Amino acid sequence: MRPRPLPPALRDRAFDVHAADRAGVSRQRLRRSDLVRPTRSIRWPRDRPPDAVQRIRALRPVLLPGQFISHVSAAVLWGLPVPVDDGAPVHVTSPIPTAQPRRTGVVGHRITPDRADVVERWGMPASTPAALWVDCGAMLTTDELIVLGDAIVTEPRCRTTIDDLRTALVRAGARAGVRKLRTAIELVRVGAGSPQETRARLAIVRAGLPEPELQVEVRDEAGSFIGRVDMAYPRHRVLIEYEGDHHRTDAAQWASDLRRYREAERLGWVVVRWSRSDLTRYVGEAIEHLRSVLTRRG
Repeated sequence: MRPRPLPPALRDRAFDVHAADRAGVSRQRLRRSDLVRPTRSIRWPRDRPPDAVQRIRALRPVLLPGQFISHVSAAVLWGLPVPVDDGAPVHVTSPIPTAQPRRTGVVGHRITPDRADVVERWGMPASTPAALWVDCGAMLTTDELIVLGDAIVTEPRCRTTIDDLRTALVRAGARAGVRKLRTAIELVRVGAGSPQETRARLAIVRAGLPEPELQVEVRDEAGSFIGRVDMAYPRHRVLIEYEGDHHRTDAAQWASDLRRYREAERLGWVVVRWSRSDLTRYVGEAIEHLRSVLTRRG
């Protein structure tokens, strides 16, 4: 027998059993196979699973006072680049002496109240961007921390500076991952437009080439704005653009790119264009090409 339809208020979202009680849904109905039970007292429709942010927000009714979303889960709430699957467990931190949560789908942590740095994000108590960056030191690689740090100090919604990251790192003291964090902070920069742009910059610097400037404006002879490029060496008039798939699949974006590149070349710029494979399979060739361009430009 097909399960009775849920009330409209519960059909398209995650909900807790108390919300189901208020909507008149029986506990027997909550045990039917069309509902997923990711953790105790939480449900969502199997045919309409929530996205990563909604999965985290579903835990709001079961958080105890003072508990908050932390680590990579907080990064997901902030829309920051971390290597986390949609179905990954949610990280929740409890201020001592509150016990850390012990439930399926949740990883618990504890912290002294004076070290907690919490704000509200999407209706959830969550670590600030600077605090979550430090939390992730024990979970991510150095390069992943640089990618995350670049995004934090670049995204306006985070309202976080490199100095804020340094302050959070000092406050953290001796903890797991601190050596990676200290290495990463020296390579975090404002202006990266994507994780791949950060990886491109790291490949350039680690090859011994000068570090390019980020988000450089190109203007014509009259000072009119032509475009903003990912990376550039203004003195050498060399620009580097990382082109993700959207540059290829979006016709309007592709046409805009071509016009911008033509105008830049007319103004005497050399345009170096990189794709994903130039950061993986062909990184050596891409670096040597850039090196030759810079050498020719003095």
